Amino acid sequence: MSRFDWMEDARCAQVDPELWHPDGSGVGYSDAKKICARCPVQQQCADFAQETEGDLAHSHRHGLWAGQLPRRRANQSNKPAGFYVKRRQQIIRLAAGGDMDSYQIAEHVGVDVRTVWRITRQHRQDMGKAA
Repeated sequence: MSRFDWMEDARCAQVDPELWHPDGSGVGYSDAKKICARCPVQQQCADFAQETEGDLAHSHRHGLWAGQLPRRRANQSNKPAGFYVKRRQQIIRLAAGGDMDSYQIAEHVGVDVRTVWRITRQHRQDMGKAA
């Protein structure tokens, strides 16, 4: 017995997989959400998504899993206490090092480049206030 056997019972396995990965042409997730709502293996799907995606930022997550959009799954992930503080410190440290640009830092840390820009901008403002 495989740990993936539950996938055979998934409703998404019986319809067009493109429903779970819209291409941005205006077609959203509404049909996929309706199918997910009736799926008998929704919890296994949610667990699999969490296991697979780990602590990735929402911008690095794709598709609909267990009826949840990437941002919601990112917000529900099991991040340890202090995760965001440590991530912020890591971004500031890498930016101060000067060896990586914002895009490289974002890729290294697993966040969107806008997160790097926001954190470094806030850090510069905080340092200006402290002076």
